[in-house]
Amino acid sequence: GGRGRGRDSPRSPSQERRWWWRWGVWALLRRERRRGRRRPAGRAHRQVRVRLRLQRAGPSERGRATAEHQRGAVRAAAACERRAARGGGRSRRGAQGGPHPGGVYNVYMAGRQLCSKRYREFAILHQNLKREFANFTFPRLPGKWPFSLSEQQLDTRRRGLEEYLEKVCSIRVIGESDIMQEFLSESDENYNGVSDVELRVALPDGTTVTVRVKKNSTTDQVYQAIAAKVGMDSTTVNYFALFEVINHSFVRKLAPNEFPHKLYVQNYTSAVPGTCLTIRKWLFTTEEEILLNDNDLAVTYFFHQAVDDVKKGYIKAEEKSYQLQKLYEQRKMVMYLNMLRTCEGYNEIIFPHCACDSRRKGHVVTAVSITHFKLHACTEEGQLENQVIAFEWDEMQRWDTDEEGMAFCFEYARGEKKPRWVKIFTPYFNYMHECFERVFCELKWRKEEY
Repeated sequence: GGRGRGRDSPRSPSQERRWWWRWGVWALLRRERRRGRRRPAGRAHRQVRVRLRLQRAGPSERGRATAEHQRGAVRAAAACERRAARGGGRSRRGAQGGPHPGGVYNVYMAGRQLCSKRYREFAILHQNLKREFANFTFPRLPGKWPFSLSEQQLDTRRRGLEEYLEKVCSIRVIGESDIMQEFLSESDENYNGVSDVELRVALPDGTTVTVRVKKNSTTDQVYQAIAAKVGMDSTTVNYFALFEVINHSFVRKLAPNEFPHKLYVQNYTSAVPGTCLTIRKWLFTTEEEILLNDNDLAVTYFFHQAVDDVKKGYIKAEEKSYQLQKLYEQRKMVMYLNMLRTCEGYNEIIFPHCACDSRRKGHVVTAVSITHFKLHACTEEGQLENQVIAFEWDEMQRWDTDEEGMAFCFEYARGEKKPRWVKIFTPYFNYMHECFERVFCELKWRKEEY
């Protein structure tokens, strides 16, 4: 008999696949020991030979996987498509449509299908592994391509992903890590129906709300459930979003197709007290905000978030602190907000300090607002220095993300000078890219309406 349960004992599909994975790895390790092969020095990099096979999913499987992605994409686009059908902006296009129909891959081991994944999920796996095993030199992941792929290109990508998985899983500590095990395990939802879970989410006014959603619900689906529970109307819902609390001084907006429950579980042991999920304002334009002055829920949320931002020092309001305190005590929310909107830092998102290729030494603190994109020089420990560079939005030519290098890149042009690329090495490069997209979306609103 093997190490698993008896042949007649019932197993769920999830348990079955996990058992087969563990048995396969155990068998491979046993064979390696018998052969007496020498392993590389260092416990963290012991190697085994793992044979994984990738196969492109059939049309019916692709259809199921694509449908939910497209529904999320439509909702994500709705915020920038309100009032009228809007044309393209200056940013990159192509990544906003549904995935290429050939973009679903079935992962097999020992002839058994472990899971079905999209290229995007491989990219997320790559990022997570690089964070977890920072000292390991990972093989290159096949590059992303914004346009439709030919059959030959799809097959090349499949082989590249297959080779990547085999190389990474051959390192025992990586192959047996929770990150890789979770990636290679298909959730029970795909077989036994989707289980419900409860998520507790913080609101701007300091209260929390609990919503019951499917375990595999995306950010958009969870946000819609929260919006319905707190009573947001169809207009207000466009000005808030779901964020992850990274630490006491920084929150990150969740991408539309992330899975909040996974973050929720990962943060059970987080140093951040309470829930890691929170609703916050997702708006840069003060003129747009003022239009909601007669919306009690929106004003309440704007007010409480503003008070919290002042306390944390995000908004510089020292000169008006006395008047603001009086308005706060009297709960004159609209007047409080009107006064605060003139202060530095209002509706500005500041990212943690990080490296930038325009600086040989030291780091930069980046800030995004509706007026500019600012780089504030600082030491590698985050101590601010005197040098500040502010880029006007009409100087921006192009922007993109470098997933391999974990960086956000933008090209700017000033006067008659040749355009220049700048690369910012931040783990929050996708969030920074989304901030750029949102700013240009709002600038378009401003151009059309004011």
